[in-house]
Amino acid sequence: MKEQLKVLAEMQKLDDKIGQYRVLQDVLPKQLNEINEKVEQATIDLLAGETEKAEINKLQRAQEGEIKTHQEQIKKYSTQLSSIKTNKEYKALNSEIAYLKDKISELESQLLALMDTETEVKARIVDCKKVLAEAEANKKAKEGDLKAQIDTLEEKIESTRAERNKLAVTLPVALIKRYGNMIKNKGNQAVAYSHDGSCGGCGFVIRQQMRIELQLREKVVYCENCGRILMNHIQEDTTETG
Repeated sequence: MKEQLKVLAEMQKLDDKIGQYRVLQDVLPKQLNEINEKVEQATIDLLAGETEKAEINKLQRAQEGEIKTHQEQIKKYSTQLSSIKTNKEYKALNSEIAYLKDKISELESQLLALMDTETEVKARIVDCKKVLAEAEANKKAKEGDLKAQIDTLEEKIESTRAERNKLAVTLPVALIKRYGNMIKNKGNQAVAYSHDGSCGGCGFVIRQQMRIELQLREKVVYCENCGRILMNHIQEDTTETG
């Protein structure tokens, strides 16, 4: 019976390993997706910054062109002033010149504001390029390894399962069926170890008689609450004692 208990303990170790592989099958693709998403987001952010800068530059060019047009118009009107003969026409032309100067002043203020915005956008673009470079470097460093791990997980699971099944055939069929049901229905944990007089699987307090049976190791003991196979940690066991 002691040998059967050792086999059960070893089978649980292998099922624990399979459980860890199953977790990785869920976690690793998410990590890979996160890496790719960071590159994609950094690319989008950089493109948004560059697009905003291009729009600002386009607006700057338009306003500079408008300023130039107004300046040329002022120059033309100023030349015409000397040839005007009536006071009414003189005042009207001066009024137009003053209006154009105000428009130029307004456009120049807008240009200054655009320059400040452009400076901020340029700084953001620099940051975006840095973030993108870091994201791409991280992808280059980790993507291949993550893909390799993902590709080999199913193979590792099958190999570990085969190792566990090789042990299982040495045990009575009824015991293996019970073990399998526990693995399926108790969170991949068929074997639980006593901990401070309680079941390590569910925390149920173990009766004194059952504690003696655990010490003797002459029969398979089941938790009266969760039904898991109960064992004590013993030095010669191949299981971990953490």
